[in-house]
Amino acid sequence: MGRSWEIAALGIAAVLGMTATTAHAGVVRAEGVLPPGQSGHVSLTGLLEGTGSPHQDDQRGLFTSFRRKSLLFGLPGPTERPRPGVTIVRDAHGVPQVTGATELDAWWGAGYAVAQDRLFQLEAFRHATTGRLAELTGKGALQDDLVARRDYYTPEERQAMLRAAPADSRARLEAYRDGINAWIAVVNGIGVLNLPAEYVATLTPVQPWTLDDSVAIGIFLGRTIPSGDGAELRNLRALQRSGSARVLQELLPLRIRRQLSTIPQEEGEFPQGDALTPRQEAAALRRSVAFVEDLPATPRAAVRASLRKDDPGAGRIGRTGGSSMFAIRKPGGGALLFNGPQLGFSAPELFVELAVHAPGLNLRGVTAPGLPVIGTGHNGRIAWGITSGLSDDDDLYAEKLVPGEPEKYWHKGEIRDMDCRDETFRHREGLTAVLDGRVPESGQVTRRVCRTVHGPVQHREGNVAYARRYAIWKRETETLYGLEALNRARDIHDVDRAVRRVTWNENVMAADGLGNIGYWHPGLLPRRPKGWDQRLPLPGTGEAEWDGLVDRDELPRVINPGQGWLANWNNVPSQGWTTGDGPAEERVTGAFHRNGWFTWLVRSLAEDPTFEGAERLVRQAGSVAQQRPLASYRLRRAAAGLPGAGDAGSSGSVGGAAGSSGGAGGAERRAATVLRVLLAWDGDYTRTDDRGTVDPGVATWEAFKAEAARIATAPLGPGADEFRDDASDVHQFDVTLREAYALRTLRTPGYRQAAAATFDVMAKRFGTDDPTAWREPRRMVDVEVQGAMQPDPLPFFDRGTWEHIVELEP
Repeated sequence: MGRSWEIAALGIAAVLGMTATTAHAGVVRAEGVLPPGQSGHVSLTGLLEGTGSPHQDDQRGLFTSFRRKSLLFGLPGPTERPRPGVTIVRDAHGVPQVTGATELDAWWGAGYAVAQDRLFQLEAFRHATTGRLAELTGKGALQDDLVARRDYYTPEERQAMLRAAPADSRARLEAYRDGINAWIAVVNGIGVLNLPAEYVATLTPVQPWTLDDSVAIGIFLGRTIPSGDGAELRNLRALQRSGSARVLQELLPLRIRRQLSTIPQEEGEFPQGDALTPRQEAAALRRSVAFVEDLPATPRAAVRASLRKDDPGAGRIGRTGGSSMFAIRKPGGGALLFNGPQLGFSAPELFVELAVHAPGLNLRGVTAPGLPVIGTGHNGRIAWGITSGLSDDDDLYAEKLVPGEPEKYWHKGEIRDMDCRDETFRHREGLTAVLDGRVPESGQVTRRVCRTVHGPVQHREGNVAYARRYAIWKRETETLYGLEALNRARDIHDVDRAVRRVTWNENVMAADGLGNIGYWHPGLLPRRPKGWDQRLPLPGTGEAEWDGLVDRDELPRVINPGQGWLANWNNVPSQGWTTGDGPAEERVTGAFHRNGWFTWLVRSLAEDPTFEGAERLVRQAGSVAQQRPLASYRLRRAAAGLPGAGDAGSSGSVGGAAGSSGGAGGAERRAATVLRVLLAWDGDYTRTDDRGTVDPGVATWEAFKAEAARIATAPLGPGADEFRDDASDVHQFDVTLREAYALRTLRTPGYRQAAAATFDVMAKRFGTDDPTAWREPRRMVDVEVQGAMQPDPLPFFDRGTWEHIVELEP
């Protein structure tokens, strides 16, 4: 990269003057994987092929074979010394291990190394988080840019947040900035042929990195990764279409019987704010329904726009996904911890991996490019992981507009002016348009953005403006300071103190070498008005205001639960916790939540916790349709007594056509065939035959879930259709809300009806009623392109974007 590199087999003693297994309790084994690879560098000469670094795709094989690389400190590799006091050693997979004479030297080196690997990704991130992505990628990103400026902050507001930063945090940001700019100076000094190709392709000059760039990225992550915006408009439209609140009570209850919580019930209940009685909740729903009856009809386009931020396009760094983690106490001391944050797969990845060393500081893990902090990883003494909290931390207010005055509204008996401004958005295409045979298009548009006392106005309909109030408003950067403290934690009690400082709603799980484990559900959450339902828009006229925020000491947390283990896959944190407006629909899937399968695996591992056992668990969790094992009892009960299904699941045979004759007998035979296929299948969607096709149970299970959902939700009216029918791209075989409702509420006749209907669907799709032919190709997942790389698809696994398994001993 324009610097002379020397190859040296350096042990950690040469780098740090210490060994990987020190005298204190801590990490003895750590392994992880970041597919497809560490580097995002595409050279100008490699633009057409998307090549430029050997570390773009060198972790793909590890990932697909469920292998990992070492995450211990001091791995050997090429060494670079970009300035006195800074050494960068890259391991066999190109991961930089930065050592500084001081901590600020180390963070300078971190900025330098990340810029070497991800310079254009940094460029894309700062454009995306400040509402300028269309300047890089064209007018298709204008809506994303509008959201970034409308729902976030002006440059002046970001500067005010930066001025409030602690002095040591600002110093880290400055050192990191200076490291990035040192590499930019190198790139600018060695000629255009050494630039990342995307700069040339987009006709973008390489500008210095600023503190504001890092602050904007930190704000964006603090708002978007832990939880998305609410789904109040979706719920409102469902209510309007069905004409009854039953659709909400059935599909989106505030809580559900047998909901799966990470904190065992015997460790305590943690309601979100003030707990309401069932009678109070019913009265609140009636009051909210009466209020929204007078609101304008909500068009489907408005609902799609309101949910769009949960499915961002290329260049957007915030993405609420699903992530798994567990921690287990080992007999006699020590612990195991696993974390797999799931943000989909991109090239380069949204995470960047690095190790950072300085006197008193040793870290290895991943973070977002642009931030001098490790988000998930280990520091030699403790290990920690994160998953999206997904709790309802914002509300949508329906502001009553003054007739004929679109920027005036009523609040507490007074007419108030909105705070409005014009924002100009520029868009431009680069050389890619020329390569496509088109003239590059450019231009600009101006949009009016407004705020009320509650927050940014996100939608207008008739005489109503919908404004969103965020609990974390102007406090996102405080999470960075909490993570800095977490990076320095020496034991589980330090973790507890650090996590109480973060403001985002990101689950945290940690373990230390003494065998202590803990779980926290932190952040800023509103103390909502008791007389209004959480699932629908609130009146903005003043009678439904928050009573401050929930005291962070009251939030769900547990250290060393009696059962000796903890598991989380984005399920509710504790009993008593409510779903709110349903920003994460899966939270009300009850016993069919994916964490049910994960919990069963973790409980089994806890009986004999070993690193190898943890590896097997991750393979099972990432290869099996989670609800198939959970549904075994109901499927067997439905199959019992049907012709030809008496031995379903015992022989593994799925042969035998059922025919398509009508009548009850024909329906029973068709149902028996489908149930036999499902019970013969163990849920593994990764095994293939020599033609690359998977077990007939894979396609049959997907069709069965869809038919069950159709049957179960039909009585709820057309509003049920507003809830998504497709699983997310990171959980392709997980249940949707409607499917989970069906699996848990349908009785045996409903299961049989769904199975018979599934037979007809499968016979039509595959052109045969022979179930042995119901095989589809192994599913693949497209790797989202964040620049000029050209990655091949990955075989689908329900796994983390990055994964690590860590073993700690006394």
